[in-house]
Amino acid sequence: MSRPKVNEYNSYFKGYISLVIGESIDEIKLNHNQKILKFWNTISFDKWTYSYAQGKWTLKQVLQHVIDTERILSYRALCIVRGEKQNLNEFNQDDYANFGHATNRNIDDLIMEWKLLRESNNLMFNTFTEKDLNKKGTAGLKTFTVKAILYIIFGHPLHHINVVKEKYL
Repeated sequence: MSRPKVNEYNSYFKGYISLVIGESIDEIKLNHNQKILKFWNTISFDKWTYSYAQGKWTLKQVLQHVIDTERILSYRALCIVRGEKQNLNEFNQDDYANFGHATNRNIDDLIMEWKLLRESNNLMFNTFTEKDLNKKGTAGLKTFTVKAILYIIFGHPLHHINVVKEKYL
């Protein structure tokens, strides 16, 4: 598997994809799964309800956003691989954060949810062939290959980890 080319995704996602190290699903998982999980587990309890500015998400909301986004992107990948022809919906991340009730959630449950979601998605992506990874689909006005979605799924939490390090910790 090669890295996705710029014509395989919307330019908005270039930053996420650039954070991912690896040229195969196994290499990407090895380089990032434990690193991401370890990061969430190192945040002190008192920081999870912190927001760095008025109207910005708390760390619980950031992690809930990472979970929601991975769930939606993996659904899109599955739809594309299974031959879905219709345009897939976009989502409003702020609405999802506002309706997600993350601030009321137990942090250990949030971290476990991310871990189990990632494990499930890893299994799903392992079943995809090279042909599957190169299939294209559309969500809103954005066209992606399944391979690009895989890289975005890994790059998105890496992006948020960088933001958290810079603005929250």
